[in-house]
Amino acid sequence: MALAVIGAALMGFMIGLAGTATGGLFVLSFQRPSHRTQTLLIGFSGGVMLAVVFFDLIPESWQAGGWAACLIGTLTGVALIRLLDQGLTSLSRNRTRRLSRYTRTGLLLGLGIALHNFPEGVALGTVYTASTNPGGWIGLALLMALHNIPEGMVMAAAMRLGNIRIRKVIWALVLVELPMGVGAALGGFFGELSALSTSLSLAFAGGAMLYITLDELFPAASELGGWFWMTIGTAGGGLVGAALTKIVQAAG
Repeated sequence: MALAVIGAALMGFMIGLAGTATGGLFVLSFQRPSHRTQTLLIGFSGGVMLAVVFFDLIPESWQAGGWAACLIGTLTGVALIRLLDQGLTSLSRNRTRRLSRYTRTGLLLGLGIALHNFPEGVALGTVYTASTNPGGWIGLALLMALHNIPEGMVMAAAMRLGNIRIRKVIWALVLVELPMGVGAALGGFFGELSALSTSLSLAFAGGAMLYITLDELFPAASELGGWFWMTIGTAGGGLVGAALTKIVQAAG
């Protein structure tokens, strides 16, 4: 049993990292993009995030726990991330080197993604230890890795625009996957989360990501390169995010 739990934890962490790192490294491959390219990239990231929220997190939360749990989780996520945003802004004012908008956005996105990864890890760990058919959890693992690609893109884009060093961005991409490994270990040991817990956690992550997108990503993109290019990027990101979500849902 102990080996199975350790295996679940390692698999959860590595699978989550594979997807997040793929998306993050793709963004990091761009060298000093123009303001227009940066605006398109932020808009694209925001569009992907909105698609994940409205086509994946919120519907799954609603289905798992009903509208009340979904609403409570979403509002709680918005409220907590707003408080953290205000705290980071206040902390920045008291520092010699202030945190930029993009740096704050990257940190908040990292928190939201980490929260989202925990229930994913629980699901993977449960299937990993309980399934007698390796194809079952391998298929789920591939879907989760695919699902994490746009999240890595969004986080890396925001942090690089905040002039955070590539090495630190890579470390951040690694750290946000730790909750997935922890969740996988707990899932392997205790089994699945209750429907209510799953619903609240998914809605919480959705609310957090929704606030970050509307309050941080879109205003930053608009200030950088204007609404037109931001809208083009958002539309493209929304289409890609919706397509990826539908592929994952159809395959699952």
